[in-house]
Amino acid sequence: MKIEQLKKFGINKEFIKRFKEERIKNLFSPQEIALKKGLFKGQNLILSCPTASGKTLVATLAIIKNISKKPPKIVYIVPLVALANEKYNYYKKFFKGFLKVAISVGDLDSEDFWLEDYDLIVATSEKMDSLIRHGIGWIENLKLIIADEIHLLNDVGRGPTLEILLTLLKRLAPKAQILALSATIRNALELSLWLNAKLVKSDFRPVKLYEGVSFDSKIKFLKKEEYILESSEVEGIVSDTLKKNKQILIFVSTRKSAESLTERLIRFDFISSKEKIDLNSLSEEVLNVLETPTRQCKKLASVLKRGVVFHHAGLLGKQKRLIEENFRKGLIKVIAATPTLAMGINIPAFRVIVRDVKRYYPKKGSDYIPILEYKQFSGRAGRPQYDEYGESIILAKSEEESEEYLEHFIKGEPENIESKLAQDTALRMHTLSLVSSKFCQNKDSLLDFYSETFFGFQYKDKFLLEEKLEQILEDLKNWKFILEKNRIYYATRLGKRISELYLDPKTAFYFVCGLRKAKNKELEDLAILQMICDTDEMQPLLSVKPKDTPFLNEEVSKCREDFLTEVPSYWQDEYEDFLRSLKTALGLEAWCDEISEDEILNRFNFTPGELHAKLEISDWLVYCLLEISNLLKLKEFNLSFKKLRMRLLYGVREELLELVSLREIGRVRARRLYENGIRDISTLRKTPFEKITYILGPKIARTVIEQITTNKK
Repeated sequence: MKIEQLKKFGINKEFIKRFKEERIKNLFSPQEIALKKGLFKGQNLILSCPTASGKTLVATLAIIKNISKKPPKIVYIVPLVALANEKYNYYKKFFKGFLKVAISVGDLDSEDFWLEDYDLIVATSEKMDSLIRHGIGWIENLKLIIADEIHLLNDVGRGPTLEILLTLLKRLAPKAQILALSATIRNALELSLWLNAKLVKSDFRPVKLYEGVSFDSKIKFLKKEEYILESSEVEGIVSDTLKKNKQILIFVSTRKSAESLTERLIRFDFISSKEKIDLNSLSEEVLNVLETPTRQCKKLASVLKRGVVFHHAGLLGKQKRLIEENFRKGLIKVIAATPTLAMGINIPAFRVIVRDVKRYYPKKGSDYIPILEYKQFSGRAGRPQYDEYGESIILAKSEEESEEYLEHFIKGEPENIESKLAQDTALRMHTLSLVSSKFCQNKDSLLDFYSETFFGFQYKDKFLLEEKLEQILEDLKNWKFILEKNRIYYATRLGKRISELYLDPKTAFYFVCGLRKAKNKELEDLAILQMICDTDEMQPLLSVKPKDTPFLNEEVSKCREDFLTEVPSYWQDEYEDFLRSLKTALGLEAWCDEISEDEILNRFNFTPGELHAKLEISDWLVYCLLEISNLLKLKEFNLSFKKLRMRLLYGVREELLELVSLREIGRVRARRLYENGIRDISTLRKTPFEKITYILGPKIARTVIEQITTNKK
């Protein structure tokens, strides 16, 4: 079907023009099937199709069809903040002049009341769930619910929230159309039955994908003639790809592997003079994301000059965005990445190498990665509008491995999507939320609700769930988060607040015990940090190396009386976990003491990306402590928590807190002012402009003077 033919479905010619500007001329077969199965008639649909098969266009058409409805309230649910930003930026531009588009991520203790005035809201599943907990009023006005990457129901971390959210939305907005999107999944029919949706399942790809295995200088493909290269190692395949003037993604299992691999690949000279200039400029930008570059920043900037980069969770968000944007533009040619890169972000390449098909799993050892994950990797091969085909290549070390990988991964079927809702953490959090919101107020109504989840649909085993639910309800009562009267459950004031804070009730009870233990004593920042690090929310923690143990044991002896939790005996298994929480807390404390990211990396092996991610979670957990202490009437702790949050935010000692409240004054400039005798804003106002200029430079000095003058008025 030609794109112009959408006019007969009532699609505005302006949107057809905008599709054409994106070089969309015809609908792909899955898109046509979606139309035939009722996309424009409000029918719930699941699209189970490969990457780049046009799922976003189907979502966009569904949004367009809902524009005329009053109000045209639509939510687009995604699993990751990065994906939320990508969708928000796209739709804000595409629907300019037609829809008010908003993004809502992050702060889980806010109802974001301003969202009521927006038509299309892009949100993470956690944020949308949080909005419902805060009682948003516009939920019943929803006309369309789009759930992207629905296969992540299978993910232990994100799956339960998405599952509960969809179950809630089916009840709260029963007339809303549901559109669920995913790459090819095995039991898509089961999901479609759960969501009362019609299934659009297709293997169509606009760019043909050839999957193969490389061994002994040969790449054997399933549906194509084999290649013979100079080498079947990564270097040989990369060299061949670059000679074709193509881009390549390489998936490895660890951060260390990604970094070391890029250092081996920079020997290839394949960039033009113009690209060298652009890469040097980009390298400088990546290097100077922090005030003081770390050794990781320097390593990344160094390899980047040659068009090669590594990508993993240890990088800072801005560095990752710069890498992704410039790979899409074609400036960066090679990315060696850990699996996080494959989750939803749109960065295809001509070739994908899957170097590591095994991974170490705690308590299990080395084992194959899921076939579903391999399919996510291989789905990145082939760039629409650039390539006629793409290639995905697994590396093997023997003929036997080559045959095994071909059978297991390339010919194999992805695993079924299975509910992960039965895990204790998820059930605790969502049970308290359902009681707190008065959505379910007795055991029968809770069981009825859970029977409507994908878990209930998939297993139909009420006995297993009932047994777990009884224990969770007992725990919530013992912790004083809910009360039971005449078999009716009510959330206490504390329980309701914990639900709103989006905190695991087990963690909340741990905080309650710690705060009560601290009553009538002075709180030490390290003790607070150790307590928040000793929670599931802060996992994974820094690992403890043998060389760390003497230093950490010394810290335990020195601070034993300050800790807000019991210190396990040296001989207990829990002692090692305690040391991990302490090491992570010391890393955070070092940041608060103005230690540079580079020094923190050297001392603790705490990468900047990990550090800043943990700082964000720490801020939220300290905020939770502040809210809980208020409800426990322990307001003497308020100042300690407020100061610690500021220190975590700015990375400064307490004496700089007033100075860093000024715009453009970070930890380095604030320390410079302090050491020059300017220790607060009052002194700053009395300081001659020439001296401030000497310390900060003319541009920053003018910004500071404007602020303190305005504040004075």
